[in-house]
Amino acid sequence: MAAVAPAPPAYPGIWQAVRLLLLALGVSVVAQGALLALKQVGVDPGHPGAQAGASLVTFAIVVAYGIRRSGSAWRDVLPLGPVPLALLAPMAVAVLGVGILLSEADNLLRTVLPPPAWLERMFAELAGGRRSLWGSIALLVVAAPLTEEALFRGVILRGFLGRYAVRRAIVVSALLFAVFHLNPWQFLGAATAGVLFAWWRAATGSLVPGLVCHALNNAMPIVAANVADLRIRGYTGVPTGTVEFHPWWFDALGVALAVGGLWLVARRIRLPRVPSTGQGAGDVPFR
Repeated sequence: MAAVAPAPPAYPGIWQAVRLLLLALGVSVVAQGALLALKQVGVDPGHPGAQAGASLVTFAIVVAYGIRRSGSAWRDVLPLGPVPLALLAPMAVAVLGVGILLSEADNLLRTVLPPPAWLERMFAELAGGRRSLWGSIALLVVAAPLTEEALFRGVILRGFLGRYAVRRAIVVSALLFAVFHLNPWQFLGAATAGVLFAWWRAATGSLVPGLVCHALNNAMPIVAANVADLRIRGYTGVPTGTVEFHPWWFDALGVALAVGGLWLVARRIRLPRVPSTGQGAGDVPFR
């Protein structure tokens, strides 16, 4: 009897993921060039709405390529299975708290490694919606979660879960997510969010927690500045060149929300113990 050929390893592995991200950077450069060309017909290439469109096109191309290479169906690579509100709610609480603490960590980093003025100004304009509120929402709250969750917690994490120990898959995918932001001031925040969203993707088998909580995390500064009209030192407001820290009660609130939310989540979900197909939901039931 002829031997049955072993199934090929899941796509992508670590180095295949690196090449996939290099492809994303290359397509992004082409998309930015297209925006510059459209400037001749009145399109503002720096408008956050235009950047949102370029991001959606870029990642759609790369994700489609990744799914084709994986040999799997779209619904398997990008699973959108329902997640109970009783689980999504503490996830959202945890993200609110973690976001506050990461904001303070960013304040600490900027005391020893000040960002260039142009980068700080860009972050402030996006978070404050000063150039275009709806453009900022389109870029940060819609395009970024859709594209980044599809690539990092969809294509990449699914491949890693089929190859490596689960915790290794989560950590390495999160580090790639952080490096992909291409600046040290977003590294810690992206790595932390990457671990949380990958954990929740692996444990629930669904991209829904990452999509919802990623959008919530990016919306927090926009809502604080433009909807709630909050003025919290070190969290909202226009950068002045001088680093300000949060009031103590705001950091205490962040600790309470993060610890309470993560504790409630950890009580209800658990990680698979061995590499799997990356689907997760069928093997890892909610508690």
